[in-house]
Amino acid sequence: MDVNEILEGEELTGRQAALIFFGFLLLIVIAGLFLIVFSDFFRGLI
Repeated sequence: MDVNEILEGEELTGRQAALIFFGFLLLIVIAGLFLIVFSDFFRGLI
């Protein structure tokens, strides 16, 4: 399956859409936790 076909969503099943949605959600949560954990480290750089 081509990336453009996935992004257009015409052939996307509900299960695939849910997996993509929760994958992005998990990525955002992990990025947020990473920023919270390392916020003191980043403040030290400035």
